[in-house]
Amino acid sequence: MTLGMTRQMSPRTETDPRLRTAIATVAVAGAALSAAALVFFGPAPALSVAVGAGIAAGNLWALARIVVALLPAEVRAAQKQSRAGWALVAMLKMLGLVAAVWLLMRHGVVSPLPMLVGFGALPIGIAIGSLVSDRGARPQEP
Repeated sequence: MTLGMTRQMSPRTETDPRLRTAIATVAVAGAALSAAALVFFGPAPALSVAVGAGIAAGNLWALARIVVALLPAEVRAAQKQSRAGWALVAMLKMLGLVAAVWLLMRHGVVSPLPMLVGFGALPIGIAIGSLVSDRGARPQEP
């Protein structure tokens, strides 16, 4: 390869292993919160907690996929992207999330407070996932 040529890089198609760990940990935290709700409060609140945790994990997964698409490995591809297009995608994702949550509560499928507890799986899972994720990929400091 010569110095004047740039190496053709393949586009990113998968998420970072640490992010996958965080998503899995959010799902495990949601399952633990749902199990605790089932034991202490019964099946209806446990369902609401599970739905909240599922929405939280799904939202994190969707955000990860958007970020992977937003940050391509090739410089030219990144320069060609429309920031307005990605802003529209982010707004549509948020609108869809709010609409789904509203519909679930409006039709009595879930209760708001237990679902909020399920959303708590997101910060818990991200915090634990960041602690247990592989840190071996970091460069060593001299």
